[in-house]
Amino acid sequence: MEYTFFFGLITGLVIVSIISFFILKYLLKKKIEQWEKYELSKALEKTVNMQRPILKGKISEQLFPILYEKEGNLSDLRFLGNPIDYIKFEGLSDLQESGKIKIKFIEIKTGNAKLNKNEEAVKKAVEDKEVYWEEITI
Repeated sequence: MEYTFFFGLITGLVIVSIISFFILKYLLKKKIEQWEKYELSKALEKTVNMQRPILKGKISEQLFPILYEKEGNLSDLRFLGNPIDYIKFEGLSDLQESGKIKIKFIEIKTGNAKLNKNEEAVKKAVEDKEVYWEEITI
């Protein structure tokens, strides 16, 4: 009778252990799925929030001539996009007999955006008067 009791006890413990294992495995799987969903949504939100200012900046660059009337005649503006946004050939559309125009490099920034290293290099070249004319005949 003693052996039957211990055999029944061990069998019961094994069955309870197996059931507990599968319950814990199921609960852990659910918890991991919840964690993955949470982390994925957090990463997606972070990505969207990082992209939003970039998109806003790109749209602003395109709408700049329409929204910013200070730049005068829109036909004097030429969009480059990279490394600077616009070059303005001020006075070119209504060229006078003097034939003089002013050339302005324009970079559009929104919010707290800063110039990148290429834009800084262009700015420095303009400020240092390292701008030259070259005519190539083919």
